[in-house]
Amino acid sequence: MKPMKKSPARSSQSKSAKDSVQVRRLLDTAFQILKSQILPAIIKPVKKSPVRPYLGESAKDRVQARRRLLMDTAFQLLASDGWRKVTIENICSQAKLNKRYFYESFSDLDDLFAAVVDELASGLVETAFKSARAARQAGLSTEDFARAAMTEVVKFITDDPRRARVLFTEIADSPRAVAHRRAVILGLAKAISAYGYEYHNVTGTDTFSELASALLIGGSIEVILGWLDGNIAISREHLIDDLAALWIFVGDGVASWGKARKKARANSRKGR
Repeated sequence: MKPMKKSPARSSQSKSAKDSVQVRRLLDTAFQILKSQILPAIIKPVKKSPVRPYLGESAKDRVQARRRLLMDTAFQLLASDGWRKVTIENICSQAKLNKRYFYESFSDLDDLFAAVVDELASGLVETAFKSARAARQAGLSTEDFARAAMTEVVKFITDDPRRARVLFTEIADSPRAVAHRRAVILGLAKAISAYGYEYHNVTGTDTFSELASALLIGGSIEVILGWLDGNIAISREHLIDDLAALWIFVGDGVASWGKARKKARANSRKGR
């Protein structure tokens, strides 16, 4: 007995389902790489502390609470006073902590600033990938997918403008904090590049897509900062729509170029 041929509709549905599964797997993989490899590689672990409990609270919990307080205080001072005016003394004074507790968790100011930047950057990365995964799982169109992801990213940055100021402007004079921010953005660009190629069914990898991703990330940040400063007189919804459209336009162009270049290279090899 001859096997029955699959109908085109069923085959198309099966391929679409497989593609959707592959995309979800790629997003999960990219997110896990950022979370388990890139971010831990640049975030220093909290220093070990005594284990003696006090009033029912463990020493570890007390250290974590003081570290949290120092980071929150540093974030507030960086946003209000600027990097150059922040000192260990005024951070401890504002936090109402003895100076020795600063060195319990941080070696110097750069160490503290790097931790603040790491937390903000990782929050931005998590927001981007969680929104992307949710949009893909909901089966949104490319346009709705891009807008949904961009909405969450822009909201994360603009709901509390201090995040943008600390993450993208105030730490410019802190080499270690800048290096941490660059590492996170580079990892994000690589993940977006890989996802974009998978989304457009382009096999392999290409530095061109990573370059485009880095330009989109850097450009989007500058546009959002300009909007926060009042230099771009449009609504936030308008800003999100324009940025999402730009990402789609560039993404489609990069994918088309990638396919054309791979085809040209394959033809060149055949002609040899």
